[in-house]
Amino acid sequence: MPGLIRYMAKVSFSLNERRCIARDVQGVYGNLILYATYCIDCALEDVALRGQIDMALRQCIDEHPVLGVVIQDVETEKPQLYRPPSLLLDEHVRYLETIDTREDHVGTVQALLKQVHNEPFAQWHVRPAWRVHILPTTPNGTIQATELHVAFAYSHALADGFSGVLFHQTLVRALNTQHSPTPTNESVFQISAEDHHLLPPLEKAATLPISWSFLLRPPFGEFLPTWIVSALGMSSEIPDGVWTGAQKRPPSPTSIQPIRTAVCYRRIPPAHLERALAACRGHGARLTGLLAVMVARALARALRVRGQVRSDFIANLPLDLRRCILQASHSMANYASGTTETIHILSKQNQDHDLTSPESLTDEDWATARRLTERLSEASNTLADQPVALLKYLSDFRDWTTRQIAKPADSSFELSNVGSFNAASFNPSQPHRTAEGDWSLQDIVFSQSANALGAPFNVNVASTKGGPLAIVLTWWPGMLGVEVEESLMDDVADGLVDQIAHV
Repeated sequence: MPGLIRYMAKVSFSLNERRCIARDVQGVYGNLILYATYCIDCALEDVALRGQIDMALRQCIDEHPVLGVVIQDVETEKPQLYRPPSLLLDEHVRYLETIDTREDHVGTVQALLKQVHNEPFAQWHVRPAWRVHILPTTPNGTIQATELHVAFAYSHALADGFSGVLFHQTLVRALNTQHSPTPTNESVFQISAEDHHLLPPLEKAATLPISWSFLLRPPFGEFLPTWIVSALGMSSEIPDGVWTGAQKRPPSPTSIQPIRTAVCYRRIPPAHLERALAACRGHGARLTGLLAVMVARALARALRVRGQVRSDFIANLPLDLRRCILQASHSMANYASGTTETIHILSKQNQDHDLTSPESLTDEDWATARRLTERLSEASNTLADQPVALLKYLSDFRDWTTRQIAKPADSSFELSNVGSFNAASFNPSQPHRTAEGDWSLQDIVFSQSANALGAPFNVNVASTKGGPLAIVLTWWPGMLGVEVEESLMDDVADGLVDQIAHV
């Protein structure tokens, strides 16, 4: 396409990025969302507000070159990155009508997430795959302040969950360091002619060794050539008794009718979160490990009420490889991997009507939480035996994607925790501030769309220090194997809330 400049610093995508592109183009995955609430103690007129946001977004694009790239040849096995000479900000910013959220904050956020998840990206070859949805609200019934709900949606092919956090860090800093920005009607953003260097593909940024013992793990047989699978006598069958949702996936999404995402959102009060964190410290566990156990317990009870007695659950636990790749610590990229762990609910608990009673966390539950914590720590501190390294055995990502859609799920749920962040660190002291005052960043919410290749549902977690814990459940309608899926997810979410409140 005329005017596009090939990125010579990164001539190819990583294998994981190619996998993400294949599923996105085929409509089987939507996007990632990192949502945050922005506040400033003054009322801003619409024109002034949009002028500030416009200038801040320009700085974000300039600092994070991945926001200024398009993907060519997406229908092939060798997609390439290109840099357009400019982009139209109007195509990437959606302003929604101002509302009053005092009575139903949770409902407002849930509706916004659902709306954004179900707006697919288009024209990958000419338009960078990201958008910012901005919902102004009236905080605390006053017009003497400005509050914005900002949902940053982006393709997983370009960036991972933590990248969304980096975007908001840059955006709030940019808002607070403007020199009386002049509103402009010019939507065109001229991308620098300099060759901004993107991070290299994961396989070039780091060495990902694989041991034979790692290859022997049954779930990984799908990635390997048939001769290896046959030689090792491997099987990808799921053990009996593991809940994996519907026996058959819903009709396959397509590029014309992409996957739909349903959403269930809960907000854990800061005091309850602090008690849960203290309990984790006392038992030698961390929050992600505890939450995975709590999800399994809540799911077991919710299923039993519906006539399904299950005691084993397989959890997919994504992780960030940045701590092993120092140059990636502050850059938007897709450097994610993961681990898969089994959670067993004791038969005695499973027969107990009060399986997920808040007071019933057992020594075995805490032992499982510690095991998951240790496994996550080990996996996130090494580049060896990472599942993403197995993608090198795939030669046709589009064909693999098509075959995976036709198979039932091989796990119970995915739990993604992008972490807990100190909101104050998002607003560091700056020598120059906006004339109106300081923007502050408060609640953070992370969510990912349904995944036609993944677990029946996702549990997405984020929090701020001293603030609430946000938990978002997302799923592909028809994937849960029960008549009223919203009711099942409500029960699981409420079970999580109850357990955290009484841990």
